[in-house]
Amino acid sequence: MHNNKRRNHFMPQTSLRTALGLVAALCMSAAATHVQADDSYPNKAIQVVLPIAPGGDTDVNARVFNRYLEKELGKPLVAVNVDGGGGTIGMRRVMSAKPDGYTALFFHGEAMVPKLAGLSDIDIDDFQMVAVAMEDDTTILVTGKDAPYKDMKSFVDYAKANPDKTRFGMLTGGYPHLVGVALEEELGVKMNLIDVGGNTAKIVALRGGRVDLINVQYNLVRDYLKAGSFVSLGLLSDQRNPLIADEPTTAEQGFPASFSKFFFFAMPKQTPPDVVETFSAAVKRVVDNPEYQAEARKMLVTPTYLGPDEGAAFAKAQQQTLQQYQSLLRGQ
Repeated sequence: MHNNKRRNHFMPQTSLRTALGLVAALCMSAAATHVQADDSYPNKAIQVVLPIAPGGDTDVNARVFNRYLEKELGKPLVAVNVDGGGGTIGMRRVMSAKPDGYTALFFHGEAMVPKLAGLSDIDIDDFQMVAVAMEDDTTILVTGKDAPYKDMKSFVDYAKANPDKTRFGMLTGGYPHLVGVALEEELGVKMNLIDVGGNTAKIVALRGGRVDLINVQYNLVRDYLKAGSFVSLGLLSDQRNPLIADEPTTAEQGFPASFSKFFFFAMPKQTPPDVVETFSAAVKRVVDNPEYQAEARKMLVTPTYLGPDEGAAFAKAQQQTLQQYQSLLRGQ
């Protein structure tokens, strides 16, 4: 049942561009810890677990970033896709790994959703944060070219007049699940949430007419948008993204929303501080690398570095914001 009292603005993911002050405030009470890195680390290849299927934005972002990161660390980074359970199978693999710095997790804020949905007992708190590396503030709502709505107003009008008729493609316990229930709550509509899988599967489902609406990163569907087979209803952000400056936001259409994704590296708890510091410092050098920055712009992601303490504080703030949707994720 929908709450009749509507919030004027909802932000399940606060943009890194607007949250750095909050992070600084949260970290002021903790003194910065500087450690001398162990010169012997790393002395072999590092496995980077991607808890998703190949082909999506997480997979692409990790593999590009890793090319630069392994140059900084001086050892190969082996990306391993471990799909399933809304990311929890891969997350559990990292949790159970030896805390020696040779197994790392690369994921995004979806790490917090399965526990909120009651589908898992693990989330981002169960890891040692190493670094936030980038932000993707390009989440758009996309429909097919034959849909009876072409913008947010016509979509909301249609969805209110036709409860449960709009098939929203998502992954149960994943980030799209959160987006779906949040949109229902805040827009006062009722959609048919259909579990079709991650980003790649959602795109296939929309192309095949099995769903009517998905949330997805702009870069993954820009060719479909240019060809006219997909139609964007708007950018789910509180402000326009200069990387896609021509893409209007849903806020401009009278429906404020923000679903920014932050990507991070993490390791098992008890990983030695000097190892964490060595890896994190290498991440920062990649973020500051003009060559990587140029490549990131092509992928429409924004390199943004937060160290272990700042990254953990930012993730905690995000987690607290997401709590408001826990009961909806659990169907209560």
